[in-house]
Amino acid sequence: MNKLVTAVVMLCAVHAPVWAHDPQTPSSIEHIPLERISPHIYVVQGTQDLPNPVSRGFMNNPAAILTDNGVIIVDPGSSAEIGKELLKKVRALSDKPVVAVFNTHVHGDHWLGNQGIRELYPEVPIYAHERMIERVNTGEGAVWIKQFMEMTGNAIEGTRVVGPNVGLSGGEVLTLDGLTLRIHHTGRAHTDHDLMIEVVDDAGLFFGDIIAARRVPNSDVPQDASFKGSITAIRTLLEGPSTLFIPGHGQSGGRELPEASLRFLEKLRAAVTKYYEQGLADYEMKEQVSAELAEFRDWHNFDELGKVISYVYQEIEAENF
Repeated sequence: MNKLVTAVVMLCAVHAPVWAHDPQTPSSIEHIPLERISPHIYVVQGTQDLPNPVSRGFMNNPAAILTDNGVIIVDPGSSAEIGKELLKKVRALSDKPVVAVFNTHVHGDHWLGNQGIRELYPEVPIYAHERMIERVNTGEGAVWIKQFMEMTGNAIEGTRVVGPNVGLSGGEVLTLDGLTLRIHHTGRAHTDHDLMIEVVDDAGLFFGDIIAARRVPNSDVPQDASFKGSITAIRTLLEGPSTLFIPGHGQSGGRELPEASLRFLEKLRAAVTKYYEQGLADYEMKEQVSAELAEFRDWHNFDELGKVISYVYQEIEAENF
């Protein structure tokens, strides 16, 4: 994997993806149901695994929001096939057309499925932060396809870049077929362009990868993240009216989900700051920081904590420069 990432960095002047190891047994999207979690929201609660040949790249939480006359898709997955599989599940519930697609951020497991939606609905608008559109249009989409092709043994072959075409910046309130969506962006968090989508009618919030259920935040692509900004985003949205939270990975639930990610991030930042101020280098503090985060040892990617500490250390060092 390190060789692959190095090659991508050398070939493309964009944020190359770096994946952590996760030993969970893989499962592809057709084996996981589309679950109703609120009056309008349905989610395929995806696997926590990394893209691989068996899962054919599937690892996120694709979702559908059913309105009176249509369907809104959120993060349709990591290949054209997965996007089509999501639509098959939606068709078991409704034959109404897809009226909008939303992408929460540029990491390929969340949006490469756009193609599967667009093939059936060629005019459907795909919403994302304007910065995501910029990153896709400057070549990052091709990097993600190359990465997923190699990780899945070419299982996503035929998937092409179908990026979003309607830019948002946060603060918008959209009314789609009578349903109100409030769009949030608090600055750099998991990426520099995260969108959090509040479904006002259901008091539900799509957090994207700013939170994940029982998974170390920002551990897969830490170079894209601001750990301090992730704390700000979670704190800000916890002050809102939402009571149902859909993470980028893992089971949806109540306030306990963002509160757990917040607690992890706050403890991580505090521990790294403490040992930074004591003069320890990032590689010298892993054992101490791990001990202070012992309650999270059973979370996915906890064995990648050393890498995460390194990026938090760089962030704290920059703040003190």
